[in-house]
Amino acid sequence: MTRPAHRNRWRWSGLAGLVALVGCATQQVAPCWDGLAYVAMGPGKAVSVLDLGAGRVLGSLPLSVEPHGVALIPNGRRLVAADLTKGEDLEVLDATTGSFVGRVRVGKGGHHLRLSPDGRWIYVTRSEVGRVAVVDVQSLRVVADIETGAGANYAVFSPDGRAAYVSNMEANDVAAIDVTTGQITGRIPVKEGPGHMAVSPDGRRLYVANEKSGTLAAVDLTRREVLRTVRAGHEPHGVALSLDGTRIYVSSHEDGTVSAVDAGPMKVVQTVNVGTEPEHVEITPDGRWIVVARPEAGELVVLDAKSLATVRKIAVGAEPHQMVFAPAR
Repeated sequence: MTRPAHRNRWRWSGLAGLVALVGCATQQVAPCWDGLAYVAMGPGKAVSVLDLGAGRVLGSLPLSVEPHGVALIPNGRRLVAADLTKGEDLEVLDATTGSFVGRVRVGKGGHHLRLSPDGRWIYVTRSEVGRVAVVDVQSLRVVADIETGAGANYAVFSPDGRAAYVSNMEANDVAAIDVTTGQITGRIPVKEGPGHMAVSPDGRRLYVANEKSGTLAAVDLTRREVLRTVRAGHEPHGVALSLDGTRIYVSSHEDGTVSAVDAGPMKVVQTVNVGTEPEHVEITPDGRWIVVARPEAGELVVLDAKSLATVRKIAVGAEPHQMVFAPAR
C-alpha cells in the first residue's frame, strides 16, 4: 500500500516526556501502568498522545479523517481510528512512529470501536445503518457485517471474548452476538435509548446508559433481562467500571456531572460536577483515575477513582472523544 506523503508528520512535542514516564515499583497490588493515553480528536484530524500523570500532551498522530473512535492493538503497537464525519473508513497507524499502515473500508456510519479481549477482532458500530462491522486485526479487512438494530451505538465484549453486545439506540434493545459464529443469539429489551455500556468483570452483568430516560440499567446476562434501573442524570452518556466491578461511573451530558453508582443495590452514592457536556468516561488500567472527555471544552478531566476529586484538567484541543490507554504491565 502506498503511504501518503503527509503521513510522515509525526508531531512529537515531548519525546523526553514519554521516555521519562513514571516507572513501576517491583511490588504492585494493582496493574502497573505508565500513564500513556490516546485520544481521538475529531475535527483536529489526529489522535493525541498524552501523559496523564504529568497532565500534558506529548504529541499528535495526524490522520486524514476526523476520528470519533479509537482502538489500540497491543501486539502490533498499532492505532485504529474511525472517521467521525463520513464514517466509512478506519485508518491504521503505527502507534510508535505515527506512520501510515493501512485503511479499512467498513461502510457508512462507522462510529465506535471495540477491540476484543484476545486482540483478534475490532467491532465497529455503524449507527446510520444499524449494523456492526467485524474487522480481522491481522489482515485488516472486514470479515463480517452484522445487522444488529436501528441506531447501533456501542459495542462491548464479555471478559472471555466469546460474546459481544451491541446497544441499538433507536431499536431500544441490546443485541447479543456469538463471536465465533457471528450470529445474534438474543435481544435484551432496554428501553429509552440504550447507548454506552460496560460488562462486569465476572461477565454476569451488563450496565447500560439509557440516554432518553436518564437511567442506568443493570442487566442479568444469564437471563438476559433488566434487573433494576437507577436515575443517573439527564442524558447519561459514558459508562466505566471500577476494576473490582463494585462501582459504576456514569457521566451526565446535560447535567455536567459524573456519578458513582454502587453496583450491588444500584444506588447513586456520589455525584460531582466536572463541567458542561461530559461524554466518554474511562478508568485507567491501574484503577486509579477516572478520565472524562469534554468535547465542547476541548479538555479531559482526571478524577480520583476513590474520592471523585478532580486531580487535573488537561487541555487537549478540538473535540476529544473516545480514548484508550497503553496496556498495563
